[in-house]
This record gives sequence, structure tokens and C-alpha cells, in this order.
Amino acid sequence: MRAVPALDETAFLEAGFKNTEDAPLLPGNVSIYRDGVFVGRSPMPLTPKDQAVRLGFGADDKVKVARTVVRKTEGTVGITGSSKTDEREFKTAIRNGHDFPIRVSIEDQIPVSENEDIAVEMLQLTTPPTARDLHDRRGVLEWAFEAAPGEARDIKLGWRVRWPKDKAVVLSPASR
Repeated sequence: MRAVPALDETAFLEAGFKNTEDAPLLPGNVSIYRDGVFVGRSPMPLTPKDQAVRLGFGADDKVKVARTVVRKTEGTVGITGSSKTDEREFKTAIRNGHDFPIRVSIEDQIPVSENEDIAVEMLQLTTPPTARDLHDRRGVLEWAFEAAPGEARDIKLGWRVRWPKDKAVVLSPASR
């Protein structure tokens, strides 16, 4: 199960495998079946030997994901108010409604600075991610874990951006 709750709180079923054949898997559409029932078609890219493939199997309505903003603070720091800050905290709640364990992958992101005058730091309250810069995407974090039947878990994420007061900064989510 994979979810990116900052964009959509839907949990999606996924299957993955590694191409262990000597020949590449050719690109094209594959038919997707879930529990013996056809659920759709999905494009599959050219997959060389030893490369991983991920295929989506649709929404999983038995897994609930909810992301909330816990705190958002903007202000100035320093004796003369020389810097501005934007600090945000989020909580993502996940609940496995299945009667069997599932593998969960939650993705989120923190801002990435392209300017040395703009500092980004992750707050200590953040649940340690299992991966950073996931799939070579800067600022993308992943929390991967096994969720027992009926288990509920919270993931906390917090970050602070600090920049000189004479600069303008616009924070917006990265496009996928």
C-alpha cells in the first residue's frame, strides 16, 4: 500500500517485482487483476534486467490515511528582525482495516532550498523516515513499515524555513 497524503489521502494497492530475466521486459499495457477480478490496464515501461517494476492495483478502501496540519507559524527572528521563518508541523494517521498485515509506504516532502541564504531544517519532532530523497527526488521522504491487522500509527513531520527579511520566498509543493 502506498499513499502520498499531501496530494491525496487515498491508499493505493501496489505490487512490485524485480525483472530477473536476461531479456528486458518490453513496454506496453498490462492487464491488472485483483483477487481474480479484472481491475484495469496499466502502462509498463521498458524494464531492463535487475530493474524494479511497480504496478498499481487501485484504491484500498480498508486502509485509512488522514493528514492534518498541526501547526503553521510565520514570523521574524533575530534582535533586529533580520530573518523570516515559516514553520509547519503535520500529522499523518494510518489505520490498517484489513485482518492481515500489510506493507505500508507513506511519502511526504520537505522544502528544498536552491539558495544558500535560505535554510531548511527538519524539526526534531519528525518521525524518522526510512528513506530520504526517495527515487532521487530531493526533499521526498518515505516511511515504510509493516502494519498489523487493525493497527493505527501516526507519522509526524515538521520543518522550518529561514531566510533574510529582504528576500521573498514562496513555498509550494513540488509537482510529481
